[in-house]
Amino acid sequence: MPLIQPGDDLADLIIDQLVRQNLQLEDGDILIIAQKVVSKSENRYLDISTLVPTDEAISLSKKIDKDPHFIQAILNESKQVVRYRMGVLIVEHKLGFIHANAGIDRSNIDQTSNQILLLPENPDLSAKSLRESIAKYFNKNIGLIISDTMGRPFRNGIVGFAIGSSNIECVVDERGKKDLYGNILKVTQIAVADELAAAASLLMGQADQKKPVVLIRGYKTNFSEHASGKDLIRSELEDLFR
Repeated sequence: MPLIQPGDDLADLIIDQLVRQNLQLEDGDILIIAQKVVSKSENRYLDISTLVPTDEAISLSKKIDKDPHFIQAILNESKQVVRYRMGVLIVEHKLGFIHANAGIDRSNIDQTSNQILLLPENPDLSAKSLRESIAKYFNKNIGLIISDTMGRPFRNGIVGFAIGSSNIECVVDERGKKDLYGNILKVTQIAVADELAAAASLLMGQADQKKPVVLIRGYKTNFSEHASGKDLIRSELEDLFR
């Protein structure tokens, strides 16, 4: 993929690369697209030098040793601060999921100016628009996931996860089914979209690989235009870590 610029038609660029690489989509295919290229095409850049830090941002910046303008950008994208310590700020993003720095970072963007890249404003809507354009061109029934990476409680390292999706059942509920010994499953729900995003993240890489789109073929899933990435978000009442 070429480097994405604000205003680029991301669907057209993906279609072009699929055609160039002789990849004809088939019914049942799933595309995983990195959040960063979606944000870039939607011009989600922000020059943090234009922000005026609030007292809360200034106070937090001293506690975790980060730029108060950067902290203000995080607060602007968040519902609430969940946890913090030196160098780390965990928040509940406006989109609902728990994320370090509200998903904001400066990797894989030009850092000659004081700019950052925000998450897409509506990842599910972005996924729907991309899927519909790509599916229409190939005339195939496909699913699409927009992925990002996150850390996890009690585990080192980051993994891919879905922040938005279109036409794919994100959570498969196995409750009520039987295991090998005939026991009734009581709590098993499979985060299908997250697992697919994590698998794709291994191929995408996190450095200079320039592979922001991954095609998954052969995974048997239920397509559903009513499902969305929001299905993966656990409510605060059920969240044991808050």
